[in-house]
Amino acid sequence: MKSILFDVDGVFLSEERCFDTSALTIEALLKSEHFLGLDKSFKLNTLSDETINNIRSKVFNNDIILNRLKSMGLNSNWDMLFVVFCIHFIQLIKQFTVQEIKDIIEDNQFSAKSIQGIQSLINKDFKIDYELPMNFINHSQGGKNNIYAELEQYAKKELNVNDARLFKLKGPLWFVARDLYQELYLGSELFEQVEEKPSILDGINGFIYHETVLRPIEEIKSLLNSLKERGYHLAIATGRPRTETLVPFESLGLKAFFSDNHIVTASDVMEAENEYPDFIPLGKPNPFCYIATLYGNNKENYKQFITQQDQIVNKEDVIIVGDSLADLFCAKQIGATFIGTLTGLKGQEARKELEHHEADFIVDHIGLIKNILLKG
Repeated sequence: MKSILFDVDGVFLSEERCFDTSALTIEALLKSEHFLGLDKSFKLNTLSDETINNIRSKVFNNDIILNRLKSMGLNSNWDMLFVVFCIHFIQLIKQFTVQEIKDIIEDNQFSAKSIQGIQSLINKDFKIDYELPMNFINHSQGGKNNIYAELEQYAKKELNVNDARLFKLKGPLWFVARDLYQELYLGSELFEQVEEKPSILDGINGFIYHETVLRPIEEIKSLLNSLKERGYHLAIATGRPRTETLVPFESLGLKAFFSDNHIVTASDVMEAENEYPDFIPLGKPNPFCYIATLYGNNKENYKQFITQQDQIVNKEDVIIVGDSLADLFCAKQIGATFIGTLTGLKGQEARKELEHHEADFIVDHIGLIKNILLKG
Protein backbone atom coordinates (compact mmCIF):
# COMPACT_ATOMS: atom_id res chain seq x y z
CA MET A 1 0.00 0.00 0.00
CA LYS A 2 1.29 3.44 -0.89
CA SER A 3 1.46 6.00 1.92
CA ILE A 4 1.07 9.78 1.97
CA LEU A 5 2.60 11.50 4.99
CA PHE A 6 1.31 15.04 5.52
CA ASP A 7 2.76 17.95 7.42
CA VAL A 8 0.03 20.20 8.93
CA ASP A 9 1.19 23.82 9.03
CA GLY A 10 1.59 25.30 5.58
CA VAL A 11 -0.28 22.32 4.10
CA PHE A 12 -3.71 22.08 5.77
CA LEU A 13 -3.61 24.99 8.20
CA SER A 14 -2.08 28.45 8.08
CA GLU A 15 0.91 29.02 10.33
CA GLU A 16 0.00 32.65 10.85
CA ARG A 17 -1.52 32.25 14.31
CA CYS A 18 1.44 30.12 15.41
CA PHE A 19 3.83 32.85 14.30
CA ASP A 20 1.70 35.48 16.01
CA THR A 21 1.89 33.40 19.19
CA SER A 22 5.67 33.09 18.88
CA ALA A 23 6.06 36.87 18.57
CA LEU A 24 3.72 37.49 21.52
CA THR A 25 5.67 34.98 23.61
CA ILE A 26 8.92 36.85 23.03
CA GLU A 27 7.29 40.23 23.69
CA ALA A 28 5.62 38.95 26.87
CA LEU A 29 8.86 37.44 28.19
CA LEU A 30 10.53 40.81 27.70
CA LYS A 31 7.76 43.18 28.80
CA SER A 32 5.10 41.49 30.92
CA GLU A 33 5.10 42.04 34.67
CA HIS A 34 5.02 38.22 34.98
CA PHE A 35 8.50 38.00 33.42
CA LEU A 36 11.21 40.65 32.79
CA GLY A 37 8.77 43.54 33.13
CA LEU A 38 10.44 45.97 30.74
CA ASP A 39 7.05 47.55 30.06
CA LYS A 40 4.57 46.77 32.82
CA SER A 41 1.77 48.45 30.87
CA PHE A 42 1.97 45.56 28.38
CA LYS A 43 -1.20 43.46 28.82
CA LEU A 44 -1.86 40.38 26.71
CA ASN A 45 -5.62 40.45 27.23
CA THR A 46 -6.10 43.82 25.56
CA LEU A 47 -4.26 43.30 22.26
CA SER A 48 -6.05 44.00 18.98
CA ASP A 49 -5.18 42.17 15.75
CA GLU A 50 -3.48 45.34 14.54
CA THR A 51 -1.32 45.48 17.68
CA ILE A 52 -0.44 41.79 17.32
CA ASN A 53 0.60 42.38 13.70
CA ASN A 54 2.77 45.32 14.77
CA ILE A 55 4.44 43.25 17.50
CA ARG A 56 5.18 40.42 15.08
CA SER A 57 6.54 42.82 12.48
CA LYS A 58 8.87 44.35 15.09
CA VAL A 59 9.97 41.12 16.81
CA PHE A 60 10.61 39.17 13.61
CA ASN A 61 11.75 42.09 11.43
CA ASN A 62 8.81 41.83 9.01
CA ASP A 63 9.16 38.03 9.11
CA ILE A 64 12.72 38.14 7.77
CA ILE A 65 13.93 36.43 10.95
CA LEU A 66 11.25 33.71 10.65
CA ASN A 67 12.12 33.10 7.01
CA ARG A 68 15.83 32.86 7.73
CA LEU A 69 15.43 30.50 10.66
CA LYS A 70 13.10 28.24 8.66
CA SER A 71 15.54 28.20 5.74
CA MET A 72 18.29 27.26 8.17
CA GLY A 73 16.38 24.17 9.28
CA LEU A 74 14.81 25.43 12.49
CA ASN A 75 11.24 24.26 12.00
CA SER A 76 9.67 24.43 15.47
CA ASN A 77 8.04 27.61 16.75
CA TRP A 78 9.32 26.73 20.22
CA ASP A 79 12.90 26.72 18.94
CA MET A 80 12.58 29.82 16.77
CA LEU A 81 11.13 31.96 19.54
CA PHE A 82 13.62 30.60 22.08
CA VAL A 83 16.66 31.53 19.99
CA VAL A 84 15.34 35.05 19.36
CA PHE A 85 14.43 35.60 23.01
CA CYS A 86 17.81 34.32 24.22
CA ILE A 87 19.69 36.89 22.14
CA HIS A 88 17.69 39.65 23.85
CA PHE A 89 18.04 38.01 27.27
CA ILE A 90 21.81 37.71 26.91
CA GLN A 91 22.03 41.38 25.92
CA LEU A 92 19.95 42.31 28.95
CA ILE A 93 21.94 40.41 31.60
CA LYS A 94 25.32 41.49 30.17
CA GLN A 95 24.94 44.62 32.32
CA PHE A 96 24.81 42.59 35.56
CA THR A 97 27.71 41.84 37.87
CA VAL A 98 29.78 38.68 37.38
CA GLN A 99 28.15 37.08 40.42
CA GLU A 100 24.64 38.04 39.34
CA ILE A 101 25.20 36.48 35.90
CA LYS A 102 26.67 33.35 37.47
CA ASP A 103 23.67 32.99 39.81
CA ILE A 104 21.24 33.28 36.90
CA ILE A 105 22.82 30.92 34.39
CA GLU A 106 23.80 28.25 36.92
CA ASP A 107 20.32 28.08 38.48
CA ASN A 108 19.17 24.49 37.87
CA GLN A 109 15.68 25.34 39.15
CA PHE A 110 15.29 28.26 36.76
CA SER A 111 11.61 29.12 36.28
CA ALA A 112 9.21 31.91 35.36
CA LYS A 113 9.63 33.16 38.94
CA SER A 114 13.39 33.31 38.37
CA ILE A 115 12.87 35.60 35.38
CA GLN A 116 10.49 37.80 37.36
CA GLY A 117 13.09 38.00 40.14
CA ILE A 118 15.58 39.55 37.72
CA GLN A 119 13.45 42.69 37.32
CA SER A 120 15.11 44.47 40.25
CA LEU A 121 18.55 44.09 38.63
CA ILE A 122 17.63 45.65 35.29
CA ASN A 123 18.99 49.04 34.33
CA LYS A 124 15.97 51.28 33.75
CA ASP A 125 17.65 52.72 30.64
CA PHE A 126 17.85 49.34 28.90
CA LYS A 127 16.32 49.42 25.41
CA ILE A 128 15.39 46.35 23.37
CA ASP A 129 17.35 46.16 20.10
CA TYR A 130 15.05 44.18 17.83
CA GLU A 131 17.74 44.02 15.11
CA LEU A 132 20.12 42.06 17.35
CA PRO A 133 18.92 38.53 16.50
CA MET A 134 19.69 39.16 12.81
CA ASN A 135 23.36 39.67 13.68
CA PHE A 136 23.44 36.26 15.33
CA ILE A 137 21.55 34.59 12.47
CA ASN A 138 23.82 36.15 9.84
CA HIS A 139 26.83 34.43 11.40
CA SER A 140 25.17 31.03 11.83
CA GLN A 141 26.04 27.93 9.81
CA GLY A 142 22.42 26.76 10.03
CA GLY A 143 21.03 23.41 11.08
CA LYS A 144 19.31 22.89 14.43
CA ASN A 145 22.30 21.32 16.19
CA ASN A 146 24.64 24.02 14.95
CA ILE A 147 22.29 26.85 15.93
CA TYR A 148 21.99 25.59 19.52
CA ALA A 149 25.76 25.04 19.78
CA GLU A 150 26.33 28.54 18.42
CA LEU A 151 23.83 29.98 20.89
CA GLU A 152 25.77 28.50 23.80
CA GLN A 153 29.05 29.80 22.38
CA TYR A 154 27.48 33.23 21.87
CA ALA A 155 26.32 33.29 25.50
CA LYS A 156 29.75 32.25 26.76
CA LYS A 157 31.46 34.98 24.74
CA GLU A 158 28.97 37.78 25.47
CA LEU A 159 28.65 36.99 29.18
CA ASN A 160 32.29 35.96 29.66
CA VAL A 161 31.34 32.64 31.28
CA ASN A 162 32.38 29.01 30.83
CA ASP A 163 28.97 27.53 31.59
CA ALA A 164 26.03 28.45 29.36
CA ARG A 165 23.81 25.42 29.98
CA LEU A 166 20.82 27.72 30.63
CA PHE A 167 20.59 28.23 26.85
CA LYS A 168 20.51 24.55 25.95
CA LEU A 169 17.72 22.94 23.97
CA LYS A 170 15.19 21.67 26.51
CA GLY A 171 16.93 23.33 29.41
CA PRO A 172 14.88 25.11 32.10
CA LEU A 173 14.74 28.45 30.23
CA TRP A 174 13.59 26.65 27.07
CA PHE A 175 10.68 25.17 29.02
CA VAL A 176 9.69 28.55 30.46
CA ALA A 177 9.43 29.94 26.91
CA ARG A 178 7.72 26.81 25.61
CA ASP A 179 5.11 26.81 28.39
CA LEU A 180 4.27 30.46 27.81
CA TYR A 181 3.79 29.79 24.10
CA GLN A 182 1.52 26.85 24.97
CA GLU A 183 -0.63 28.95 27.28
CA LEU A 184 -0.97 31.76 24.74
CA TYR A 185 -1.92 29.31 22.02
CA LEU A 186 -4.18 26.99 24.01
CA GLY A 187 -5.63 29.55 26.39
CA SER A 188 -5.22 29.33 30.16
CA GLU A 189 -8.03 26.83 30.78
CA LEU A 190 -7.02 24.30 28.10
CA PHE A 191 -3.34 24.79 29.03
CA GLU A 192 -4.03 23.64 32.60
CA GLN A 193 -5.99 20.63 31.36
CA VAL A 194 -3.50 19.52 28.73
CA GLU A 195 -0.18 20.40 30.35
CA GLU A 196 -1.34 19.63 33.89
CA LYS A 197 0.46 22.74 35.11
CA PRO A 198 -0.90 25.91 36.71
CA SER A 199 -1.36 28.77 34.25
CA ILE A 200 1.00 31.73 34.53
CA LEU A 201 -1.32 34.32 32.99
CA ASP A 202 -4.81 35.31 34.02
CA GLY A 203 -7.59 33.85 31.89
CA ILE A 204 -5.97 34.18 28.46
CA ASN A 205 -8.13 33.14 25.51
CA GLY A 206 -6.06 31.00 23.14
CA PHE A 207 -5.69 31.10 19.37
CA ILE A 208 -6.45 27.41 18.94
CA TYR A 209 -10.10 27.90 18.05
CA HIS A 210 -9.28 30.53 15.43
CA GLU A 211 -7.28 28.48 12.92
CA THR A 212 -7.27 29.40 9.23
CA VAL A 213 -7.71 26.54 6.76
CA LEU A 214 -5.63 26.94 3.59
CA ARG A 215 -8.28 25.53 1.22
CA PRO A 216 -12.07 25.21 1.43
CA ILE A 217 -12.73 22.44 3.92
CA GLU A 218 -15.02 20.49 1.57
CA GLU A 219 -12.27 20.50 -1.07
CA ILE A 220 -9.83 19.02 1.45
CA LYS A 221 -12.32 16.39 2.62
CA SER A 222 -13.09 15.38 -0.98
CA LEU A 223 -9.36 15.08 -1.72
CA LEU A 224 -8.64 12.91 1.34
CA ASN A 225 -11.65 10.75 0.59
CA SER A 226 -10.52 10.22 -3.02
CA LEU A 227 -6.99 9.34 -1.89
CA LYS A 228 -8.33 6.75 0.55
CA GLU A 229 -10.62 5.30 -2.12
CA ARG A 230 -7.63 4.97 -4.43
CA GLY A 231 -5.95 2.88 -1.71
CA TYR A 232 -3.50 5.36 -0.22
CA HIS A 233 -2.68 5.12 3.48
CA LEU A 234 -2.82 8.61 5.05
CA ALA A 235 -0.72 9.80 8.00
CA ILE A 236 0.33 13.00 9.78
CA ALA A 237 3.78 14.15 10.96
CA THR A 238 3.72 17.64 12.45
CA GLY A 239 5.78 19.98 14.57
CA ARG A 240 2.58 20.90 16.43
CA PRO A 241 1.93 19.31 19.81
CA ARG A 242 -0.87 16.72 19.96
CA THR A 243 -3.64 18.97 21.30
CA GLU A 244 -2.92 21.72 18.76
CA THR A 245 -3.22 19.08 16.05
CA LEU A 246 -6.27 17.14 17.23
CA VAL A 247 -8.51 20.03 18.35
CA PRO A 248 -8.61 21.83 14.97
CA PHE A 249 -8.67 18.57 13.00
CA GLU A 250 -11.65 17.33 15.01
CA SER A 251 -13.51 20.65 14.79
CA LEU A 252 -12.95 20.76 11.02
CA GLY A 253 -13.99 17.13 10.49
CA LEU A 254 -10.55 16.02 9.24
CA LYS A 255 -9.54 13.73 12.09
CA ALA A 256 -11.69 10.86 10.75
CA PHE A 257 -9.31 10.42 7.80
CA PHE A 258 -6.35 9.55 10.06
CA SER A 259 -5.97 6.81 12.66
CA ASP A 260 -4.50 7.75 16.05
CA ASN A 261 -1.50 5.50 15.54
CA HIS A 262 -0.55 7.37 12.38
CA ILE A 263 -0.61 10.89 13.81
CA VAL A 264 2.82 11.84 15.17
CA THR A 265 3.27 15.25 16.77
CA ALA A 266 5.83 17.33 18.67
CA SER A 267 4.49 15.72 21.86
CA ASP A 268 5.64 12.30 20.61
CA VAL A 269 9.00 13.71 19.54
CA MET A 270 9.51 15.13 23.05
CA GLU A 271 8.64 11.75 24.54
CA ALA A 272 11.19 10.04 22.29
CA GLU A 273 13.84 12.64 23.21
CA ASN A 274 13.16 12.07 26.91
CA GLU A 275 13.53 8.33 26.40
CA TYR A 276 16.65 8.60 24.22
CA PRO A 277 18.40 11.87 25.22
CA ASP A 278 21.64 10.89 23.46
CA PHE A 279 19.89 11.35 20.12
CA ILE A 280 18.46 14.85 20.72
CA PRO A 281 17.21 16.64 18.64
CA LEU A 282 14.64 14.40 16.96
CA GLY A 283 12.39 17.14 15.53
CA LYS A 284 12.45 17.91 11.81
CA PRO A 285 14.70 17.89 9.81
CA ASN A 286 15.39 14.63 11.64
CA PRO A 287 12.89 12.26 9.92
CA PHE A 288 11.89 10.45 13.15
CA CYS A 289 8.30 11.74 13.07
CA TYR A 290 7.78 10.70 9.45
CA ILE A 291 9.16 7.22 10.07
CA ALA A 292 7.02 6.80 13.21
CA THR A 293 3.83 7.89 11.46
CA LEU A 294 4.57 5.64 8.47
CA TYR A 295 5.12 2.47 10.48
CA GLY A 296 2.82 3.29 13.41
CA ASN A 297 3.52 5.34 16.51
CA ASN A 298 4.59 2.49 18.78
CA LYS A 299 7.03 3.45 21.52
CA GLU A 300 8.72 0.04 21.56
CA ASN A 301 9.97 0.80 18.03
CA TYR A 302 11.29 4.31 18.73
CA LYS A 303 14.93 3.18 18.94
CA GLN A 304 14.66 1.61 15.50
CA PHE A 305 12.99 4.75 14.11
CA ILE A 306 15.85 6.84 15.51
CA THR A 307 18.77 4.68 14.38
CA GLN A 308 17.53 3.34 11.02
CA GLN A 309 16.65 6.33 8.85
CA ASP A 310 18.68 6.33 5.64
CA GLN A 311 16.99 5.28 2.38
CA ILE A 312 14.55 2.94 4.13
CA VAL A 313 11.54 3.25 1.77
CA ASN A 314 10.82 2.80 -1.92
CA LYS A 315 10.49 6.24 -3.50
CA GLU A 316 7.31 5.41 -5.39
CA ASP A 317 5.61 3.94 -2.30
CA VAL A 318 5.97 6.82 0.18
CA ILE A 319 5.09 10.46 -0.51
CA ILE A 320 5.74 13.31 1.92
CA VAL A 321 3.67 16.49 1.49
CA GLY A 322 5.16 19.50 3.28
CA ASP A 323 5.91 23.19 2.88
CA SER A 324 9.44 23.53 4.20
CA LEU A 325 13.02 22.50 3.55
CA ALA A 326 12.91 20.54 6.80
CA ASP A 327 10.18 18.33 5.31
CA LEU A 328 12.12 18.00 2.06
CA PHE A 329 15.29 16.97 3.91
CA CYS A 330 13.29 14.31 5.78
CA ALA A 331 11.99 12.92 2.48
CA LYS A 332 15.46 12.82 0.97
CA GLN A 333 16.94 11.03 3.97
CA ILE A 334 14.38 8.22 4.07
CA GLY A 335 14.15 7.97 0.27
CA ALA A 336 10.57 9.23 -0.18
CA THR A 337 9.00 11.32 -2.93
CA PHE A 338 8.46 14.94 -1.88
CA ILE A 339 5.62 17.27 -2.88
CA GLY A 340 6.14 20.85 -1.73
CA THR A 341 3.20 23.18 -1.15
CA LEU A 342 3.57 26.94 -1.62
CA THR A 343 1.16 27.84 1.19
CA GLY A 344 3.70 28.14 4.00
CA LEU A 345 5.35 31.22 5.46
CA LYS A 346 7.22 32.11 2.25
CA GLY A 347 4.35 31.46 -0.15
CA GLN A 348 5.43 31.47 -3.81
CA GLU A 349 8.93 32.56 -2.80
CA ALA A 350 9.55 29.06 -1.43
CA ARG A 351 9.58 27.66 -4.97
CA LYS A 352 13.15 28.73 -5.64
CA GLU A 353 14.68 27.01 -2.60
CA LEU A 354 12.52 23.90 -3.04
CA GLU A 355 13.68 23.67 -6.67
CA HIS A 356 17.28 24.29 -5.60
CA HIS A 357 17.08 21.31 -3.24
CA GLU A 358 15.42 19.17 -5.91
CA ALA A 359 11.88 18.72 -4.67
CA ASP A 360 10.18 16.08 -6.82
CA PHE A 361 7.01 18.13 -7.25
CA ILE A 362 5.87 21.64 -6.26
CA VAL A 363 2.21 22.68 -6.13
CA ASP A 364 0.49 25.95 -5.33
CA HIS A 365 -1.71 24.27 -2.69
CA ILE A 366 -2.70 20.87 -1.29
CA GLY A 367 -5.74 20.58 -3.57
CA LEU A 368 -3.43 20.19 -6.57
CA ILE A 369 -1.72 17.02 -5.35
CA LYS A 370 -4.66 15.20 -6.96
CA ASN A 371 -3.10 15.96 -10.36
CA ILE A 372 -0.03 13.99 -9.27
CA LEU A 373 -1.50 11.21 -7.14
CA LEU A 374 -4.94 10.60 -8.66
CA LYS A 375 -4.26 10.86 -12.38
CA GLY A 376 -4.98 7.87 -14.58
